[in-house]
Amino acid sequence: MTVADMPLLLGAAGKSSRMGSPKHLLDFHGKPWVLWQLERFAAAGGWRVLILLPSHLPVEESRSWLARAGMMGLSVKVLRQPRLDAPMSDSLRLAARWGVVEGVGGAFWLPIDVPAPASLLWRDLVADSDTRVCEAVVPLDGGHPVWLGRYTLQRLADAPGEGRRLDELLRELEWDGRLARGRVEDPCCRLNVNTPEEWRDWVERSAGLTAPAKDGA
Repeated sequence: MTVADMPLLLGAAGKSSRMGSPKHLLDFHGKPWVLWQLERFAAAGGWRVLILLPSHLPVEESRSWLARAGMMGLSVKVLRQPRLDAPMSDSLRLAARWGVVEGVGGAFWLPIDVPAPASLLWRDLVADSDTRVCEAVVPLDGGHPVWLGRYTLQRLADAPGEGRRLDELLRELEWDGRLARGRVEDPCCRLNVNTPEEWRDWVERSAGLTAPAKDGA
């Protein structure tokens, strides 16, 4: 499979209590933060996206950036998380259920607070892994995005209660020999931007990354 065969599951349904405002709408060098992430996925050949958003946000706030995403050739489906206090595991379960219903063979999972890696590295993540055998692929040194196979998506979709923590499931898969590590060493993979201070630091550090993403960037 190629990146074009694998949708992106983008988790942005949290309360953003530490940031103080919805993370996906933060201004990132003149555009909503979510658009920069989607641009880098599109530059890698991806075109299909499911984004989890909080249900309390008005629909109108999504129209502008969704229209711009469509101009990039992306097909974006929005799924609303009905519970404002739901943990990430519950949002991941909703995303996994969508993937199972859609019959996808695998998908990338990326929380909104992790900067998307350079375009080529999306492909590097799965390039050396036999996705017919392994059920998940993580970056070499950990972090996100994570590739989730059909079996893993099914297990997440079937999880009771508030869903399963992804890190716990990945440890199980590694123990069983069904977890692979892709040759992705982009520092963006291990970065989490959760507070205004972390956001300001990231914006300053990322000034050189804001040119349009290209293959090999």
